[in-house]
Amino acid sequence: MGDKKAEKEFIAEFIEVYRGLPALWDVKCKDYTNRAKKGEQYDVLIEKYREKYPDAEKQEVVKKVNSLRTNFRKELKRIRDADRSGAGAEDVEPTLWYFDEMKFLVTQETPTASISTMDISQDVHDNEDRGDANETRAVDDESRQKNRKRKAPDPTEELVKLASKRLQQPQDDSDVVAAAWAVELRKMDPQQQLFAKKAINEILFEGQMGTLHRSSVEINVSRVATPL
Repeated sequence: MGDKKAEKEFIAEFIEVYRGLPALWDVKCKDYTNRAKKGEQYDVLIEKYREKYPDAEKQEVVKKVNSLRTNFRKELKRIRDADRSGAGAEDVEPTLWYFDEMKFLVTQETPTASISTMDISQDVHDNEDRGDANETRAVDDESRQKNRKRKAPDPTEELVKLASKRLQQPQDDSDVVAAAWAVELRKMDPQQQLFAKKAINEILFEGQMGTLHRSSVEINVSRVATPL
């Protein structure tokens, strides 16, 4: 039971890191077609995955993300089908435990999509260029399908659009680092989070003032008591 809980916690953290790497999933991101930027963001995701699976390679991480997205897409289709039948999306309880964690992908999934926009590389090791071409074709196919089949706005999709509006804005390296820090911060207990936030805020203040230097940060330094 403990192993299953730990696995779920890790997957939730993995998804959170993935969410902070829009070049890997957001077709509207300016870096989505930037191979170098996508490679950098993959390195971040691989590093996270290796926390639990130290020997994991890129191909394994790609397959894991594709699996997560496939399950999410199936659950999303089930909810949309229920909405069209008159049940109402808000009345359907998701059975996929990480469905809420992946709601940021709703705007990336069209009702008729059969291919994941994450299907970057059918042959990661031998031909990465062909993988990128496959991904572009998959996105084009989904766009054409979406234009051919217009439907009434999905209630779930409308809500997620508001939440994902910020994610669709261009992000730089600082956004990626901040997302990774957020994941690590959530691992701490509340008191440790307070200490960490205080230290980070002080460092940011000194940096904005231009007073940071190599010896600015001292952690758990022993202090000799001054005689009274």
